[in-house]
Amino acid sequence: MDNASQEEDVLKTIMPLLAPVIRASAGLSSNDINFYTSTEPDIARHSDESSGALLKLINDVVSSVESNEVGEVQDKTMKENWSLMSNLIDEFLERSDIAFDSLRKSTGSGGASQKQMKYLDDSTSIQSQSGTQRRQDKPQRKFSKPVDNSESHPFRPSLTSKPNAIVPFERTFDLVPEEEGIPEHYKQPYETEILNQDYQNEILEICEPQLYKDWDATDAIWVDTPETLKQMLEKLENATEIAVDLEHHDYRSYYGIVCLMQISTREQDWLIDTLALRDELQVLNSVFTNPMITKVFHGAFMDIIWLQRDLGLYVVSLFDTYHASRQLGFPKHSLAYLLERFAHFKTSKKYQLADWRIRPLTKPMRAYARSDTHFLLYIYDQLKNMLIQSNKLETVLFESRNVAVRRYEYSRYRPKNSGPNSNVVSLIEKPDPWKSLLYQYNLPMSRDGIVRALYEWRDSMARQEDESPRYIMPNQLLVSLASLAPTDPAGVLSASTMISEVVRKNCKAIAELIAGKLQDTKMEDIKLLNEATSHALDEGEIQVTEESVLKEEQLFKALQTSSAIPLQLRKSSQLLSSKMISQKPFVKFRSSETIPQSINDRKKMVQSLLSKFTQTPELVDSEHGDKDMEVEDISQPAVPPEPLEQEESTSQPSIMFKNTEDIIVLNEKKKPISKVVKRIQQRGEAFDYSKADKIIKEPSRKDRKDKKRSSNQFDPYTKESEGPRPAKKQSKPHQGKTATFSSKKNRR
Repeated sequence: MDNASQEEDVLKTIMPLLAPVIRASAGLSSNDINFYTSTEPDIARHSDESSGALLKLINDVVSSVESNEVGEVQDKTMKENWSLMSNLIDEFLERSDIAFDSLRKSTGSGGASQKQMKYLDDSTSIQSQSGTQRRQDKPQRKFSKPVDNSESHPFRPSLTSKPNAIVPFERTFDLVPEEEGIPEHYKQPYETEILNQDYQNEILEICEPQLYKDWDATDAIWVDTPETLKQMLEKLENATEIAVDLEHHDYRSYYGIVCLMQISTREQDWLIDTLALRDELQVLNSVFTNPMITKVFHGAFMDIIWLQRDLGLYVVSLFDTYHASRQLGFPKHSLAYLLERFAHFKTSKKYQLADWRIRPLTKPMRAYARSDTHFLLYIYDQLKNMLIQSNKLETVLFESRNVAVRRYEYSRYRPKNSGPNSNVVSLIEKPDPWKSLLYQYNLPMSRDGIVRALYEWRDSMARQEDESPRYIMPNQLLVSLASLAPTDPAGVLSASTMISEVVRKNCKAIAELIAGKLQDTKMEDIKLLNEATSHALDEGEIQVTEESVLKEEQLFKALQTSSAIPLQLRKSSQLLSSKMISQKPFVKFRSSETIPQSINDRKKMVQSLLSKFTQTPELVDSEHGDKDMEVEDISQPAVPPEPLEQEESTSQPSIMFKNTEDIIVLNEKKKPISKVVKRIQQRGEAFDYSKADKIIKEPSRKDRKDKKRSSNQFDPYTKESEGPRPAKKQSKPHQGKTATFSSKKNRR
């Protein structure tokens, strides 16, 4: 109570002093300080002085820390330094919490009953982090067996022996033939042993939790040689429970690599270098498959897969503390929560995604890896007692068996109907994995072909280079390329700021791939349009295709250029009678010359030729014709033209026009014979005045001079319109049709 009252007094003293500072800073941030500093020199000077004072104060605090851990803030603008200062303040607050906890422990202010929280010592993390940024060589290049990413066959277990077996080792490599929905595969070698062998009796009894060894008094043994591996194996075979955990890396490898294994007993911790002993660790199966030794994991779902894929190790008698925390109804199920609750140890999350390939490991990374298993057996004792008291131990053991019996398989040979509860685990679980990108980033279905092509290209390059797909091309870059669809290398390089080295080297191939997919999509749209049109043709309609249009165009050109067409075909057509088809419609002559024949002789010759052909009816377009117009029958004989006056003298050359500069056209365009058109008198009034009151009562419409009246817009002043058209029901978009298809269909 005294401690609480002291803290309350401190808050009452400090908070009134902080309130004006907080209020002033909040008011300052809401104003445009940049505007005032640019217009008022005095404000700019005071602002610079305040910024300099704050920067000096922060650097003074930084100087109190070791110089090799935190560097001083350079003299830049506050905006440029804000990210760095934010990180420094977070670092200082975290160190302050640790210092206050240490002070409480030393003074005993927390009380005798309060447990002391232990923190992971990562004080050298900032200094060590700069040394780990160097370029790392890929460790898989040094493996004795080259990595095979081809998936040309089902995953074959890499066992060389089978200790603690019920099913003989000889049956391990029996290939199971293909069944309906299940490709050929090899069985999980220890499936029978995992499901049928019993746990040791001690796991069924409540025990006194055995406290872990002091964290500071012990250290982990580094195992990277066959000699140290053999020494560790001898101690493990004498244990009844062991704690196991793995550290995995999957960014610079297609399938991923197990980089580190942590094993702890009640007495000792080991860190096994799985990169150096990759081909030597199958000897651990004598311990891992022994049902009398309980293997304690936390969240072993992927650990079981990594062990059998990379190291050929299998686990019998598994106890998963993750499923125990779920059955007990804990608010959180992470290992960090269990460490804080039972071991009062606070670890750091920043090493979960660290690059565990580096050698040697930094001291904070080794401490983090050791903490995953050092306290786990004590947590196991606590959880086991709670499960027995709540009668839930059997359920946890059942769930642990289901985790241990999982089988790894290549993506190409995964079962077709595998779901989330399947015992088969693959790198790619979904049959069409690229579609998740369409839904996640809200891309149109018209981009499905491009997304699929880029996804398959990325996967192929990742297998070839033994890199992760996201290293070859991040999802954001893939989506940007699919959305922008650049067809040239420059467009590919400018699609995003996250251009990987592989994409930069293959920008031309990517541009050609996108261009080819765009062309394929266009042809598919035309094919879908033709298929839909062929099914929707009504009686009397014809199918218009690109080939038919080209054929008709060639035929029409042949009609124009052919000289063997009979005269009747040229001059009996009513459509072409107004303009004769001829190769030479004009004749050149000089204005000083005269025509040798008289114009009357030529007129008579033309009339005699025209009299040989019957006049054909004029074609009338019924769709566009005026329904209120009636045309007289044009089949009546035309009125013959009056004869021209006889020339005054036949010896004198005839002059056609008074103006000798005019150009004479021999094939003169024949004007159609004027037709007498009678307009039918409209019956009734032009306007429907019976509906005038309804129109007047309607609210006045705004004048839209900037927009043209649509042809399908309702006009109340026309007699033909009986009322506005009803709204058309919008059809649901078909998943197989693209936007290009819909636009083409609307133009039909």
